Amino acid sequence: MKGLELKITRIKAGLRQYEVAAKVGIPATKLCEIEAGRRKPSDELLQRILKAIKGNHDGQTERKK
Repeated sequence: MKGLELKITRIKAGLRQYEVAAKVGIPATKLCEIEAGRRKPSDELLQRILKAIKGNHDGQTERKK
């Protein structure tokens, strides 16, 4: 998955970068670089990011308003 696809998936899930980064345990700046295509995540990190996003998107974790 490319960075832009990851960003679109996150936005569709209604999450902000800092929220996903906190769930995954990485700095928001690192997630920003991944989404911009300046940094390539390991397969394991990418799976953790996707799990954090999809957990919210599937309604398992709701975003506080």
